[in-house]
Amino acid sequence: MLQKMNEENFQEKAFRFRDRQAGVSVIYDPFRSAYTYNAYCLETKIMKELFTVEFDFLDEALELMNDEFGSWELIELSEKSSGCSSCVAK
Repeated sequence: MLQKMNEENFQEKAFRFRDRQAGVSVIYDPFRSAYTYNAYCLETKIMKELFTVEFDFLDEALELMNDEFGSWELIELSEKSSGCSSCVAK
């Protein structure tokens, strides 16, 4: 059974297929004092945006993600480590 992106997991998960990643990011517009939702697809090796659509409502962004990329693997986005624990100079 394929997992779906939803209101509870969209900030921690993304769809992945080979070197491509698709997800939803939150954007704040200070001129409108409002948040929008950016549905995107990236080529991760070259960090090139292949697809992007901005929505006023999260449910619309999630519907697009699940319809277009729902057959891809839903992965957990990991937090980047901070500090010197991963420092090469160690």
